[in-house]
Amino acid sequence: MNSTETYRSFTKSIFNTYSPLSDDTLATLFAIASIQHLKKGSILLEVGQISKHIHLLYGGAVVSYYLHNDGNLYHKNIFLEGDFVGSTVSAITQKPSHFALEVVEDAMLISLDYSQYRALMEDHPDLKDFYIAYLEKNWVIDKEKREIEIVLTEARERYLDFIQKHPDIENRVPLRYIASHLGITPTQLSRIRKKLQEI
Repeated sequence: MNSTETYRSFTKSIFNTYSPLSDDTLATLFAIASIQHLKKGSILLEVGQISKHIHLLYGGAVVSYYLHNDGNLYHKNIFLEGDFVGSTVSAITQKPSHFALEVVEDAMLISLDYSQYRALMEDHPDLKDFYIAYLEKNWVIDKEKREIEIVLTEARERYLDFIQKHPDIENRVPLRYIASHLGITPTQLSRIRKKLQEI
């Protein structure tokens, strides 16, 4: 299997976890795709930049963060293989993004021009079905679940659940990003990890 077929197979498997795409739709989608290789430390999207693309992360790790008026960084999300990366709000509204996307592990992305992607939905109902399913799962179901967990679940349990889902995450993403993602301080995370190591 060559590289193009590998990327196409990967893309199909990710899209199909939400809603199945026909081979015709997948071929049309891949016709507007490009492959990006970015090194650790690269900025995929700057704060204040309008998002023009959505990206499917084939390999590596990307984080999103806000820059607060006090100069501190607040981390929003961690993206790993199989995740869609981008500022959906900025892409939809064509207004500047409030957060940045930073590559924290060498990454390879399958990138799609957002305006072309939206135009394809008009001719491909299965792509529109995917988009609805994706938004419902990530922006409604998972978002509410995470908000509830931050309020009702102990930090230790959130941490254990997170590393169970992503066993090698601490070797790939700086701990400060993980702490912020879990809604705790780096000091709290350090204490949790120390106590678990003592068990």
